[in-house]
Amino acid sequence: MLYLKLLSTQNRNYFISYNYLIMKRYFTAGIFFTALGLSSTLFAQTPEERAEIIKRTNTEALLELSEQLHLKNEKSYNRAMELAEIKGWPLKVVNEKQISILVGVDENDQPIYKGTDNVGAAFTARVTNIRTGGSLGLNLNGQGMEMGIWEIGPVRTTHLDLAGRVTVMDGASFTGNTDEAQHATHVSGTMMGSGSFNANARGIAYQANLKSYNAVDDDSEAATAAANGMLVSNHSYGLRMDVVVSTSPWLPGAYSSESAIWDQVMFNAPYYQAVISAGNDRDNEERDELLGNKTSKNAIVVAAVEGLPSGGYSGPSSVVMSNFSSYGPTDDRRIKPDIATKGVNVFSCGSSSNTNYATLSGTSMAAPGVSGALTLMQQHYNNLNGFFMRAATLRGLMIHTADEAGNAPGPDFRFGWGLINAQAAVTLISQRNISSLIQENILNQGQTYTFTFKALSSSQPLKATIAWTDAPGPVNTGISNSTTPVLRNDLDMRISNGSETFFPWRLNPIVTLAAVKADNEVDNVEVVEIPNPVAGQTYTITVSHKGNLTGLQPQAYSLIMSNVTDVLSVSENLDTAFSIYPNPADEYINIRNSSSADVSNFKVTMFDLQGRVVKQLDTFAERVNVSELTAGVYLITLTNGKQSYTQKIIIR
Repeated sequence: MLYLKLLSTQNRNYFISYNYLIMKRYFTAGIFFTALGLSSTLFAQTPEERAEIIKRTNTEALLELSEQLHLKNEKSYNRAMELAEIKGWPLKVVNEKQISILVGVDENDQPIYKGTDNVGAAFTARVTNIRTGGSLGLNLNGQGMEMGIWEIGPVRTTHLDLAGRVTVMDGASFTGNTDEAQHATHVSGTMMGSGSFNANARGIAYQANLKSYNAVDDDSEAATAAANGMLVSNHSYGLRMDVVVSTSPWLPGAYSSESAIWDQVMFNAPYYQAVISAGNDRDNEERDELLGNKTSKNAIVVAAVEGLPSGGYSGPSSVVMSNFSSYGPTDDRRIKPDIATKGVNVFSCGSSSNTNYATLSGTSMAAPGVSGALTLMQQHYNNLNGFFMRAATLRGLMIHTADEAGNAPGPDFRFGWGLINAQAAVTLISQRNISSLIQENILNQGQTYTFTFKALSSSQPLKATIAWTDAPGPVNTGISNSTTPVLRNDLDMRISNGSETFFPWRLNPIVTLAAVKADNEVDNVEVVEIPNPVAGQTYTITVSHKGNLTGLQPQAYSLIMSNVTDVLSVSENLDTAFSIYPNPADEYINIRNSSSADVSNFKVTMFDLQGRVVKQLDTFAERVNVSELTAGVYLITLTNGKQSYTQKIIIR
């Protein structure tokens, strides 16, 4: 099957000369291969890890959806080319905000254009201290990890910062320096450029690998990639605002068919997270500027801010909004964008030579910073637990640990939940079952989940977040500013102390006013924050749902908590299977299997409180020598890649 389609990036600084691409797709035994014959597993997590992700993915539904979308995109593109010749539509349009390319037509035969979102990323994302040489000693550089990128142009794969780590998946190979290649190469460099020729251009996950796709068939290809275990992908492009407003003025902020398609992909692939640039369509303080997949519930939509000052983050005033980043919210008052990071004057790889670099601005430049940071969070979680987080857990963790931005506490329609903080996220992972909690749970129809805990400290907020991957919602077909919620399963979280109940954040119905704490009926993430908890006081958390769950089927959700104690008693699936003693210990610890389960394939790993591995046994042992460890508190984890058990232990 041959397919031609045109797309564009979202960029503020340059003209794109688009080369037509002919793509050929092959499906063999459920695995995607390109016309170049490159396997989708050339660069990957380990085969065992990928197989585990695929096992928990609705692969059949994703591949069926992929083929349906491919046929739909092909028909739409061919019709657009016919009408372009008849009506004189331009194939490319350039203005001061973006370069746009004709990609298809809507149901009314109106043109659809997509365009670029361009206008020290690692410092602002707080990645520096979690890398090799960083103060936390975690060595998180993206080793063994893999990301996806969809772009309108080809990546210069021979660039010294990228060479040997980028796989072209659909034949869109680099043939010469063009503006669209510059965009793709720059975004790739921010995600995973090594900085080997210029350390100032080092990307976020600078030892990771990348699968590169042309965005002509993005939703279809993303479904296939997710079916084959992809964890994170970046999309720095979007619909052209002026054309949309002239043909479908109701579409900004609306939950469209494109929004629903991307939600469907992620709903069927619970470990796959798409990261999407917010766009550069803002003039002055305009809002309601998000289009297409930027209003999907499950995607992470990224705003662009200026880089942090040299002293780092010192409060909300440290985070300065760019003069172009598109504002939300969605029409149903969901919190979009989700997160912010640096997108102004980002220095990264260029495409004019193998040693070229460029400085660009735009939400196109912010999104890859988030994609890279999320990949490092997944790497750290997998290092400690032997498996990856669900996408809902990853999204919830990012939101939970974001730094406050904006004029008032809580989320808003400009910065979303604030400035991404990768260091805080990996620290929370390291502190799991000590002062924080990460759970991946299932809520059944009519079920209420509740437990008690204590606040650890009164000097920092007590915080809890739930997030879930929601099923596609009802599509808006032409109603301007419809406030009807598109949330399918409305989960609720409350915390109480016996005399007071604490509610989650949500946007004020008058969105220009500060966020409020009240029942949230629109977002598939809820955050309850108690600014000044009473240390040692007992609190109760309750998770429930309104009405009926979709199809009366269980809803998976993730729970993240911080500044809590007594979390070790919370079930980790293997609570009753193991006992570890003595505790405190001197020279040896004993591990007793109290169940009939086969534990021969369990690995034993010990970490210090910074999350650094201090001892590792690749096979289960009933007696472990700890005499070489310095006195202190450690975590010991037993995992077989599917289940894990963690216990705090003291070495004297």
